[in-house]
Amino acid sequence: MAGTATSSSARPAGSPKTKKNPSLENPFALVTLYAGNEENAKPFKLHTDFACHYSPVFKAAFNSGFTEGQYQEYRLDVEEEEVVRLLVEWFYTQALNTRQPEEKLDDAATMEEDLILAKLCVLADKLLLPQMQNQVLDRVQEIRNAAGRIPTECLHYVYNNTPPGSPLRRWMWLRQFQGTISMIKDEDHISGIA
Repeated sequence: MAGTATSSSARPAGSPKTKKNPSLENPFALVTLYAGNEENAKPFKLHTDFACHYSPVFKAAFNSGFTEGQYQEYRLDVEEEEVVRLLVEWFYTQALNTRQPEEKLDDAATMEEDLILAKLCVLADKLLLPQMQNQVLDRVQEIRNAAGRIPTECLHYVYNNTPPGSPLRRWMWLRQFQGTISMIKDEDHISGIA
């Protein structure tokens, strides 16, 4: 019958195509990500299919005639190896492997991991990885719920590394503001003011 849709074309007009999972059709095709621009920056190997599947930035870079495409290398603007390790791990697992909020860490370890998450979130924003960014923000929210606040250093990092009007910047400040209001209400209630 003319004009009838087949089962393969029965998708409603305007609905997004289902993106298939990355594969290892070419298991020897690897890209190298570097933690920072220093000559001695640590390299992290990643299958090209995974990098290009999740990040349109990587897809454009590694399939271009530019240096990244020619050498299959990309220098990230974060120097912390832990940030890059979490990024590469996420490409394979779609999960964040952090110690918080499950483990109780000392103040220094807590601050370090919080700042790593802030840097990872900014990096995910730059690499156009909204799924990863949402997972990081969910984790930050879990930590904030447990700790009652977002560390000032994280707020400063996000503010200094995102453009004005950035949704990430607004989200962080809104969560901090909500935490502050909750703390004030709790203190007022405890002291009998409210």
